[in-house]
Amino acid sequence: MTEAGRNGVRQSATAGAIYGTIASMAVVAGGAHNTGIGRLLVVTVLTLVIFWLAHVYAEALAHHLNAADRLDWGVVRTAMAKEWPLVTGPLPALAVLALGVIGVLPDERAIRLMLWCGVAQLLGWGITFARRQHWGWTMALTTGALNATFGILIVILEVIIH
Repeated sequence: MTEAGRNGVRQSATAGAIYGTIASMAVVAGGAHNTGIGRLLVVTVLTLVIFWLAHVYAEALAHHLNAADRLDWGVVRTAMAKEWPLVTGPLPALAVLALGVIGVLPDERAIRLMLWCGVAQLLGWGITFARRQHWGWTMALTTGALNATFGILIVILEVIIH
């Protein structure tokens, strides 16, 4: 694979991880105080899997329509792998939420820590993305901060709602 191809795969993986993290944070923030933490974790994971399947379907359908040919299962497998970071990206934050499920942390603390872990992940992925683009550190930190802002807005929403 060429360097440009590897960069495209890494950028796609980073984008999927960012999207998955934002989606998982939104689900948790929305259901934080009216859903048990175990159910909240299950619903969040199921939501991520459904989003992943939707992305795979959309990519396979787009390829099928553009190629005007039969469905190519190789395209489906490639799309499944390409979109998988949408599910795996938020795993560190979901692991924090799972600490509440198993009783290591009180539910409220696990939820808040999960959301802040998501903010930290978004900051890190923003910086990583920018550095992969060979942007300078000022732009990388700005990109990371902008990315983290989406997470902070979700945290604020969770506080306002509940």
